[in-house]
Amino acid sequence: MEKKTTAAKPVVKTTAKEASKDTVKEAAVKSAPAKESVKETAAETKAAAVAKEVEKKVAETKETVKDTAKKATEKVEAATKTVVKKAVAKKAAPKKEELKPEVFIQFQGQEAVVADVIEKAKKQFEAEGHRASSIKSIQVYLKPEEYAAYYVINQKHAGRVDLF
Repeated sequence: MEKKTTAAKPVVKTTAKEASKDTVKEAAVKSAPAKESVKETAAETKAAAVAKEVEKKVAETKETVKDTAKKATEKVEAATKTVVKKAVAKKAAPKKEELKPEVFIQFQGQEAVVADVIEKAKKQFEAEGHRASSIKSIQVYLKPEEYAAYYVINQKHAGRVDLF
């Protein structure tokens, strides 16, 4: 029988210092992921807090924008109503024509319209060679007992026309 030789296994001799260093290294290696997860958790917590603040600010900004938009809309509506009211008021109030009274003169059963007498005076003035556009003022004096109307145009030219 043959003898089998087994090689001796080397004996690892470690001192207490070396053993403690190895343990510390192993503990540091094992705790590194824990530190990283703590850091990640802290970062996530900070990020969540920042996100909440941002959400609050966004919500406040949205409300401010809504309030501003609402106020602007109200102002526009009020201005529109005012413009519409003014437009309606302008349309509703037609231009007033000057009151042109018809004046009649009656004497011994005869009647004449003063406007017709004024037109007769203007036509006679034009027949004398003057322009109608040169008339700036006209005064008419009615004398029914003489059946006549006397006129003065532009404070210079005088004349007589038949009343009836």
